[in-house]
Amino acid sequence: MKKIIIISIIIVIIIASGLILVNSNQEETTEEKWKNNEVRSGPFAIDKNQYNLGEKIFITVTNLPQDEKGQMIFFRPMENADGWKNYITMEFNGENKQQFNLYFEPKLSKMKNLCTTNQLVGTWMVQFVGTEYSNMSFEILNQTSSWDERIFEPVC
Repeated sequence: MKKIIIISIIIVIIIASGLILVNSNQEETTEEKWKNNEVRSGPFAIDKNQYNLGEKIFITVTNLPQDEKGQMIFFRPMENADGWKNYITMEFNGENKQQFNLYFEPKLSKMKNLCTTNQLVGTWMVQFVGTEYSNMSFEILNQTSSWDERIFEPVC
């Protein structure tokens, strides 16, 4: 009887250890997948390299040197032309903050003369004015997420 109890306890420990190991491997895989989609330039990172219409663009800044100061300019693709047009400019100053998060959502806007989704989709570029950091790029796809029920009708 003692042998059966000891063997049962050993089997339960082995099964539990195996489950913990499998679970930790899955977590690493999820984190690695996230890291593989991240776009990075120096202390600046964008969480993904592709977005659907309506998704927010998340920017993380870590360990920005105190003497680093400038602008992040997000350029959207120009419709039917090669090149980019300024969509939004964000200031940064390492003397004030070395770590921070920002986000924005590319939207249609009558005021900005962004009338259709064709003006948002494509490859966007991020330029860091006042620094030596290389440009970053990401893509906005002409599709929405399955959870997003919004309809992106022309606004002008």
